[in-house]
Amino acid sequence: MALVEAKKIEGVSVYGVQMVSYTVAGIAGQDYTQALTAACFKESLAVDAELQLVASMVRLRQTKLQELGNVMSILTYAKGTMPVKEPYQTDLSEPIDALPDASDVALKYFIRIPLAGDGGNRIQRRNCDVAISSVKHAIDMESNSMQQDTVTLQNLIGKRDSTYQTASSITKKSLNASASSIKNMRG
Repeated sequence: MALVEAKKIEGVSVYGVQMVSYTVAGIAGQDYTQALTAACFKESLAVDAELQLVASMVRLRQTKLQELGNVMSILTYAKGTMPVKEPYQTDLSEPIDALPDASDVALKYFIRIPLAGDGGNRIQRRNCDVAISSVKHAIDMESNSMQQDTVTLQNLIGKRDSTYQTASSITKKSLNASASSIKNMRG
């Protein structure tokens, strides 16, 4: 939809119309319809950039959850190798080669797993219980954050789709109005 203003045409005693371009929200040389459409597309691009950021955060959380899940399975296996009859807090697990790697991964997420044994491939019962509890807590916290990020992701997708729909609607209405004007001039 073009904006019009009255303008005197030289040599003619009647007034005609002339399309005038305005600067709308920093978009020079466009009428309001074009400016609104451009603004909607720019907002969509901004939302899309934020969407990419949140999606990368979700991927990082998924990786962290997977790694902590692996640590949990190794610790649970280690606890299962400890003697069942008359358990003591100083009971050691059987040697497990994956324990040092699990300890390194857990340390990456600020969870310390004190290992024992000659090769650092065994763990005491009480340390194993504390480590399992810490890893469970970290998994719960990360799962909660992941759920919040997923909701944010869904909201951003809805917002992006809405702005694209608005821009598409405005463009369609503008084209329909132009076609109607041309039809009325001919008829």
